[in-house]
This record gives sequence, C-alpha cells and structure tokens, in this order.
Amino acid sequence: MGPTEACAHSEGKTHFGRRAFVKTAALAGVAAALTGLPLLSYFIAPALKKGAGKWVDFGPADHLESGKIEMLSYEFMVKDGWLVMPQRGFVWAKSEGPEKITVFSSTCTHLACNVIWRPEKEIFECPCHSGRYDTNGNPIAGPPTKRLAVLDHKVEEGKLLVFMRT
Repeated sequence: MGPTEACAHSEGKTHFGRRAFVKTAALAGVAAALTGLPLLSYFIAPALKKGAGKWVDFGPADHLESGKIEMLSYEFMVKDGWLVMPQRGFVWAKSEGPEKITVFSSTCTHLACNVIWRPEKEIFECPCHSGRYDTNGNPIAGPPTKRLAVLDHKVEEGKLLVFMRT
C-alpha cells in the first residue's frame, strides 16, 4: 500500500491519496442520496400530484326548466399540494326534459375565459375575444375552433351530479 492509496504520515500531517478521497466522496454521495430522496419526495410529491376530480351536487334535476339554459354555481374545497383552497365557478345546464340534460363547461376553448349565455341571441358569448357558440356548444364565430366541453354528469336520487376536475 503506497502513499496514494492510504493515509500517509509525514511531518505530523495526514494526507489522503486520490483513491481514498474518491471512495470517501462516493460513499458520502450514496449516503446523502439514500437519506435525501425520501425526504425530497415527501416535500415535492404533493405539489406534483394531479387532482382527479369529484362529483358535485347541483341540487334537484327537476328544478331545471325544460328548453332553457341555466347557470349553475359551485364551490368545493380542493387540496393543492399542502394547501386546501376553495374552487369556485359555474357551468351551463341545458335541459330538454328530465332525462335529457347537457352540462357545458363555462370555459371558452380559445383562451379559457368564461363564456356567458345570451338568451336574447340564443348564443354563448366569450367577452374576451368575441367568440360565439350555438346552443349545442359548437363554435359559430370568433377565434374558438373547438366546441365547449360537455361535462360528465348523472342524475341520482333526483339530484344532478356533475363531475368536476380538480
């Protein structure tokens, strides 16, 4: 074993060889990684976790007037990383009878502004860039090229439930 492989004593000082230094550094790195990865994942994982969604109760389905489009508001709590915050918004419900309900997202497909129902014109209108949609959510004017999103929904025990992404 020469002075480059192990500790050598000269003039009262300890010198480590290059190999001993590299081994020590590598072992320290492995130990840091084994300790640090679980800690790092504990703090970062909640921020990267995608929210799945939840069914939101909008009340009795028979309260929707047939042949009309109505705005339905919602608010529920969402866990975002370490924070629990309210998520608020609204959807548009089109009823053509108790068994035929369509629920549209209120988000314009162009730049995600909220669309407004204009009953006098019978169109959904985006105030940001004058996008317009017909009563079925299809784009008819302006920049939007995709139709309004139709949200998953169901009627259970007489209540309208809409699946909202979180």
